[in-house]
Amino acid sequence: MDHEAAINRLQDLQGRFLSDPERGDLRSYDVAEILDIVRRESRLERIVEMPKSDGAAVRFRKRGNQFYLERDFDQALVFYNQSISHAEVGSEQLGIGYGNRSAVLFEQRDYELALYSIDLAKKHNYPERLMPKLLAREVNCKQRIAEGYSKGTVPKQRMGINVDTNPRIPFLAKGIGMSYDAKFGRGLVAEKDFNPGDVICDEPIELCALEPNLLLSSCNQCSAELVEMLIPCLTCPMVMFCSEKCRELNWKLYHRFECAVASKHFISSFFTVATHPRLFFYGLSQFGDDLQAMMDYCEVEVSSKLNPLEIDFVNLNRLEVFKAYHSFKPASTPEMSNEQKFVASVHYLTYLQHPLVRSIISTEDQRRFFLRSIQDYINVSTSAAKSVNDLKGHNTTLITPIVSLCNHSCDPNATAIVHRGRTKLVLLRPVRQGEQIFSSCAPPWWDSDQKEDQLILNFKCQCVVCDRESDAGRQWQSMLKRPFPKHAIKNMDTLMAVENHVDTHVAARLNAFQQFFKRFAVLHPHAALGPCLERYCLLLNNCSYTEDEALLRARLQAEFC
Repeated sequence: MDHEAAINRLQDLQGRFLSDPERGDLRSYDVAEILDIVRRESRLERIVEMPKSDGAAVRFRKRGNQFYLERDFDQALVFYNQSISHAEVGSEQLGIGYGNRSAVLFEQRDYELALYSIDLAKKHNYPERLMPKLLAREVNCKQRIAEGYSKGTVPKQRMGINVDTNPRIPFLAKGIGMSYDAKFGRGLVAEKDFNPGDVICDEPIELCALEPNLLLSSCNQCSAELVEMLIPCLTCPMVMFCSEKCRELNWKLYHRFECAVASKHFISSFFTVATHPRLFFYGLSQFGDDLQAMMDYCEVEVSSKLNPLEIDFVNLNRLEVFKAYHSFKPASTPEMSNEQKFVASVHYLTYLQHPLVRSIISTEDQRRFFLRSIQDYINVSTSAAKSVNDLKGHNTTLITPIVSLCNHSCDPNATAIVHRGRTKLVLLRPVRQGEQIFSSCAPPWWDSDQKEDQLILNFKCQCVVCDRESDAGRQWQSMLKRPFPKHAIKNMDTLMAVENHVDTHVAARLNAFQQFFKRFAVLHPHAALGPCLERYCLLLNNCSYTEDEALLRARLQAEFC
């Protein structure tokens, strides 16, 4: 069976275990049954791993050149990144790819980013015959910046934590604790009063999984969307990174276990759910690749619920982070679907084709532990992971020690902003001492189609908006259509005037929203407040994005100008 036939066979097998309303519900297979079917019928070993190749790098670069000539610069960037990722280590094709990327960035007037790619080109065998053009572009970039044509290096609004921070967790506000209840499980709770606009968390991302469409535009370690700056894996052409730091950390934590079988996951579109095995290898790395030590710890029932907020992130020990992940027990654990069992089986068999993995997981007991762990971490990921979609609908899945504690509600009092490898939590309205902090994993009630939202979520939502049969749910629904006070309408009109005026500074717009939601918190929830909440969330996202971009340009100017 050849490569293409093996791919089709695997996709056909996946379809066999997907739920299909037209053919009725499938019976629930045991994972051992599915594993046996995949082992016998998939022919995973026939799926060829894609190597680095200068020939492929040239082909992708020529496609990029076509888009460049058509001034479709976004597509040109994608193909130049493909060329960079496929270029062989030490080849001039790598340098040429960086050089061509710098040409696109110059045309897009991203002069600082162009200088970064020019520097990479010079460090990676850019050919002498083309060097005069590259050096002229470097001079032009610096001249344009000196003449004031940069897109800006000073943020209009700072979006870091703006309250006192936890001395052991510098990216978390002081006064945030962990709660536990039967309905939601673990959660974040306010231990003191907070106000609208308080940035209570700004957590770095270390464990993520990207949809295949994002592999050449986002960092495989922190998920940062930096198509303009990515550098390749040194061994495989499948993943890229936003920095040397991320590339080194990714290799240390888990990519060394993935690299030799990356094509199989990519072709099978299983990168999206790679958080499950990655959580296993994250743990294995923290045990120093000592699988027996990991088994000795993991196979003992963890009775206590480890609190990630007790970890010292100033002097980080990632083994403690893994133990907190491993101890996580969802409030409810639905039976694994056939599709999840199929994915677990494919991951299991694929990783065992990796020589490094096979040398560590070598006995029958160890293989059983590996398969069982993947299944366990599917439950952890399903409950703790946050899924983020970009404007094109492409998905990134994240697991973080702190933000993953924040439970979902369709009536959130906080918004989660994921950008440039970090997750911020910003409060939308006052949160009083003892209240749980919620963000939304689906469009919130003010931008909601409830039936569609339930399809987005991978669990049955029990929040106050969706639990309409409870007393709290009925009360919440009744409050939406209350009479809205005239003085509140007047203040809302003033707020919208401030928001819509073109000359209003961003800081003034944010302050207007925050003061409004603080003053009229007692009116929440109300249908009239929906458009204001929607505009406020959009403004917070925009402020965070533009701040990150300005600070990046400032850093690159300091380095290259």
